[in-house]
Amino acid sequence: MNKITKIYFLLFTCLLVCVVGCGFFNSQNRQPIDGEVTLGGKPVETGRIEFSPIGNPDNYTLSGATITNGRYSIPRSKGLAPGEYGVRIVVLEEFPLEKTEESDPDTGFRNAAPPEFGNQSTQKVTVESGKKNKFDFNM
Repeated sequence: MNKITKIYFLLFTCLLVCVVGCGFFNSQNRQPIDGEVTLGGKPVETGRIEFSPIGNPDNYTLSGATITNGRYSIPRSKGLAPGEYGVRIVVLEEFPLEKTEESDPDTGFRNAAPPEFGNQSTQKVTVESGKKNKFDFNM
């Protein structure tokens, strides 16, 4: 290779790294996601919602958001690619721990979301390209 060819090759390689690194090829058609979450008919004050791919995880994305005052929102840049996702909701609530002779009374935390929304979630959503992907959850 002559010197000019090496320079062009180096420039092309740098450009390719920048394009791939910036997500040009990996954007996966991400979609913004939002919605509301209630527990017992009241907006969840604070919590977390997580979306994980069902099926072939190589074709989907993984994302989540904080729930504040019953609402969550995931912008397009961190959104989900079209496909089916399992949903898990975490709403931490404080509860008293049992007092033992060796310890002072204390508190712990547990997920207040019902099991079918939390640790044993059966919730699913389908994200569609170009549609309003608003998913509300009433627990």
